[in-house]
Amino acid sequence: MIISRYISKEIIVNICWISLVLFGLVLFSRFNIFLSQAEVGKISPESIFLALALFSPELINLIFPLSVFLAVGFVLTPIYKSHFSILESSSYRSFQMIKDQKSLIVGVFSVSFLLSTLVSPFFTNQGQMLIDQDNTFAAKIKPASGLVPLQADSFNAFGKKGNANYEDLIFIDGQNVDRFLFGKSGVVVDDNGKSKLLLEDGFMFDKGNNIISKFENAFVPLDEPIKKVYKSTLSLAFATDIEDTRELLKRLAIPIFCLISFVFTMSFSTFSSFWGRERTYFVLTMLNILYLVLTIAPFENNATSKLEMIASFLWIHLMFGFLTIITFFKSTKRILGYEGI
Repeated sequence: MIISRYISKEIIVNICWISLVLFGLVLFSRFNIFLSQAEVGKISPESIFLALALFSPELINLIFPLSVFLAVGFVLTPIYKSHFSILESSSYRSFQMIKDQKSLIVGVFSVSFLLSTLVSPFFTNQGQMLIDQDNTFAAKIKPASGLVPLQADSFNAFGKKGNANYEDLIFIDGQNVDRFLFGKSGVVVDDNGKSKLLLEDGFMFDKGNNIISKFENAFVPLDEPIKKVYKSTLSLAFATDIEDTRELLKRLAIPIFCLISFVFTMSFSTFSSFWGRERTYFVLTMLNILYLVLTIAPFENNATSKLEMIASFLWIHLMFGFLTIITFFKSTKRILGYEGI
């Protein structure tokens, strides 16, 4: 039908535009976060744009479900507000409309599934590794020329990077220049699986304790980041660890939300014929946001068993699935104020 193709086109166009606007806002917010982290030395300035690129799929995965129900409601509420009697007389009711849009529903679910289970987890893992690497000792070495601003409550390291070692290393404890450690050269070594920095030909100065101590060799323990190994969604499906199950359900939550939210929004939008467009769109948005919050919430609990975690994951989807089904019945519309036959 012509009306079916028109609705499909308008929904796709609105999803793209809303996603673009939301992505711009969220990306700007994340950029400010990375800038603040760069100011305190948690990420190097030259890594900001690379980190933004790596975390972008995660941001898209979060805004995509919002864009879907906002776009569907934005397209359908005015149509049913202005042309409800015509659609009803031509038997183009909510169930028939959803049936005609099955290809679009499957497409939205597929895009969300690929984003949530494949693209977003991989690139987010790479982005987290980049930030963790920027927090290592090697990434914090700075040229020891000119005036260098010190960061409070942190261990500032300055020196020169070479191919295999470091030269003229200076360690300053926060902003307290009354205590520091100097080494003419240094190299990172492995000591029983733990990384240590071997300093050579240096001294330690501690004004508070009146100490100046010279050394030929000194070991400085290093806190190396623990690399989180990326696990594919398929491997998580066959894993037995409860944390793997939590991660699997977390990846599946958004696609299931998109599927149920899409159908619910299409059915609920018909209420605009007797509620009005503004009230219907407002209630529709609030219910979907509540659904999204409750979808994400179970993963923050301290479930001790897989059964408990799966139960807390499923109940919200089953509840909104049931709510979606009852919106198709005229008896529900009559309870909410519908006066049609």
